[in-house]
This record gives sequence, C-alpha cells and structure tokens, in this order.
Amino acid sequence: MTAPTGPLTAEAAVPRALTQALAAELVQASNMLADLAYDLGSDQDTLRRHMASLQRIDHVTQMQLAIADLLRVPDDMAANVAHVTLEDMAVRLKGALS
Repeated sequence: MTAPTGPLTAEAAVPRALTQALAAELVQASNMLADLAYDLGSDQDTLRRHMASLQRIDHVTQMQLAIADLLRVPDDMAANVAHVTLEDMAVRLKGALS
C-alpha cells in the first residue's frame, strides 16, 4: 500500500484519535515554550534586550493552543475558526476555508 502524495482533503479525514493526540502535543509544546519564555524573562537584562522576541514566543504559544482547540472539535471547522481570538491567524484560516 502506498502513502497518499497529495494534500489532505475532506475525503481523506484524519482519524479522531490522531487529532486528539496532535492537540495534546501542541499543548505540551506550548507549555514548554511558555516555561522557556518565563525562564528567559526572569532575567532583567535578557528581558530588556529580547522583549520583542519573548512576545513572539508568547504569540506562538497562543497559536498552538488555538490550533489544539480546533483539532479537538473538528466537526464544524468554519464555525470554530470564527472563535479564534488571534486576529491574524483567524484571517489566514478563514482565507484557507474560502
């Protein structure tokens, strides 16, 4: 049996168990990044020099958590995307669905 070579479509749905496992992995990765940002931010010199980078880490963790939420409830993806609170990410996802 050969693996599919094209992009995933609605006809090639990802098994629910896998989406749940992926969501859990994203939450774990987000927690790890948040811990890293906290550790780096606890040093005042690092915080001053790298504030923008630390904020980007926080943005990435928020994106990961939003994706995890979407993976947990895949039934009505368009409706769920409407609840994404990160505006830039919501715009990109809505564009992908249209």
